[in-house]
Amino acid sequence: MQNRLYILVVLLHCILGDSSVVMAQNLVPNPGYETIDICPNFFGFSGPSIAPPWVSPTMGSSDIFNYCAEVWFVGAPLNYFGSQDPHTGDGYAGAYCKNTTPDVREYLQAPLLTPLTGGTWYDVSFYVSLADDGCGIEKLGAYFSTTAPTSPTFDPILVTPQVESAGDYLNDTENWTLISGCFMAEGGESFITLGNFHNDIDSPTEPGCPTDTAYYYFDDIMVMEGEPPEDIPFDLGGPEFACFSYVIDPGIDGYTYTWEDGSHGPVLEVTESGFYALTLTDGCNFGVDSIEVIIGGNADPVDIGPDALTLCSGETYTITLDPDLSVYTWQDGSNVSEYEITSPGIYAVTLDDGCVVSEDQIEVDFISPPPAFSLGPDTMLCAGDEINFSFDPTWGDYLWQDNSTSASYTISGDGLYSLTISNMCGTESDEVLVTVIDIPVVDLGPDNVDLCMGEFIEIEIDPSLGTILWQDGSSEPIYQITTTGVYSVSVTNQCG
Repeated sequence: MQNRLYILVVLLHCILGDSSVVMAQNLVPNPGYETIDICPNFFGFSGPSIAPPWVSPTMGSSDIFNYCAEVWFVGAPLNYFGSQDPHTGDGYAGAYCKNTTPDVREYLQAPLLTPLTGGTWYDVSFYVSLADDGCGIEKLGAYFSTTAPTSPTFDPILVTPQVESAGDYLNDTENWTLISGCFMAEGGESFITLGNFHNDIDSPTEPGCPTDTAYYYFDDIMVMEGEPPEDIPFDLGGPEFACFSYVIDPGIDGYTYTWEDGSHGPVLEVTESGFYALTLTDGCNFGVDSIEVIIGGNADPVDIGPDALTLCSGETYTITLDPDLSVYTWQDGSNVSEYEITSPGIYAVTLDDGCVVSEDQIEVDFISPPPAFSLGPDTMLCAGDEINFSFDPTWGDYLWQDNSTSASYTISGDGLYSLTISNMCGTESDEVLVTVIDIPVVDLGPDNVDLCMGEFIEIEIDPSLGTILWQDGSSEPIYQITTTGVYSVSVTNQCG
């Protein structure tokens, strides 16, 4: 009835010659599969269908359904794949857009009434409904070409359709879903092909659905000359501040939403600060806008480092915090995000981001390098005596030559003694040579010696024993006795 009415209006227009009456022409023949050679009595086959001039261009065979079907499984509304009334009229078509057998596709194809004109924009739309026993996929499209794509296999036709669905999973089994768009023709496109133009990897079925089968009904295909797309003006506003999460709600109906994360819901809930973009389209016209959202309460608690920190004198410790968070309040009342510490003390900061308050503190101490110290000059030590050292233990870590680590040390014997004091800011070292000596002992021999005329006695004393002093005041280590008398000597060192 629709086709006959359209022809009647055109004939009246031609007869009356009324140039003011202009009707846009649908370039798709038999767009609702209403014209059929016979009432359906079996599933479709590859090649021409019973709804001319529609064909199945590959080994996959699309199907025609109609109220007048002779068998129930190709009828309407009830058929083998489910139950669905036509969108309009008495019939519709169906095809496997994904099958449990990998990469099996079916397509619907027809020649356009006239080739498309290059540089001209065309509006395209068609309706789909998911069969009851299938699972939804995301992408169904219309491909326009100068020659008809065909294949002797069931494989997908891997081309880029000029118009394709851009929403969520097409999973409505009760209603018809409109897929629409527009494109500028290159010129000479003479065929329209409908279906899924992606392989299985790029055609996931809806999560949680128990099968990989996606069978769709198609109806009311339209291709008409249209106008170039226009911008859809809208404003998301912002910036917006919220605690923990924020729901972006444009409040605009009648468009397909595409958020920057690929989702297509009418609102987007965000939990992180940032800019969020939205694209609106009605299939042809489109608009883009973004909004800045600042989320509070989700930041990590403020952290300015370890609880305690020791620095060297003259050093500076800089605490750098995220400047995008606010408000910081330090113990001195300042609100900077970068804070320099140059003196000892306890430093504390509080972060209030408008939703949650957190705080942290650090105790900072400063130390100097170990001072220069001395173990004294090389020295001699009397037997039984000791040298005691005692240094400030706060100067650093102590290491003596024998690997002992005390700040106090006692020397009582010969040796080379060394000490290294170190801390994180520097190192100081010194050493001393200690020689242990005894009280000198001398022996001039027997107390009485007889000496013959002309003879002499020569006595030699080791000069290293100490200072030599003879009874006559001489101090030579070698002494000759030639005359009668009492001779004595004393040897003195630091020990006696």
